[in-house]
Amino acid sequence: MGKVCKYYSDWQHETFTCSRCGWTGTVGFEDLEAGDVAAIIECPRCYRSVGVVLYPSLQETREAAAQGNEEAIKALPSLESRIERNWELLHRFEQEKIRSADQLPDLDGESLEFQWDFVRGTDGEFYQVIRLEDAEVWRELAFFNNLRRFEEIKNLLRERYGSRFKSLTPTDASMEWLSGDNFGRALEINSV
Repeated sequence: MGKVCKYYSDWQHETFTCSRCGWTGTVGFEDLEAGDVAAIIECPRCYRSVGVVLYPSLQETREAAAQGNEEAIKALPSLESRIERNWELLHRFEQEKIRSADQLPDLDGESLEFQWDFVRGTDGEFYQVIRLEDAEVWRELAFFNNLRRFEEIKNLLRERYGSRFKSLTPTDASMEWLSGDNFGRALEINSV
């Protein structure tokens, strides 16, 4: 893994060494590869990981801003706004999400094959939509990397429709948001 650096540290002036090709030197933002909780520092010669830069928390950004870090000062209002917005969306999701199989409508048919779709609503938000053919069965806010929610919905459909439930299949449009960094796992999702 190499060195672990905090975002607001002096990591751009530290010396890194690649254990594969022997390169030694400093790195910059162009040498970073985005990850979930940290940016991976890649060797500029062979692209092997030589360390990580941990993304800053709100508290770390506030502390760096208080110490006069210009980047943190610029980033703080946007970060606070994004966090507040995410909390608002999460609260809305919790209020509107399907919680029980009883909330699903009565449907005709002996073999129900549902699709998990992804759309942008007229309000600008992203939604995961459960469809049966062309009919929308359920809609709720979508979140990136939500395989767990896919499984929850599939179980609710199975509970509500019993042996008539045959499948829940992601559409191509939904795959990126559904799978996040688990693309391989999402490909394994079978209809059943």
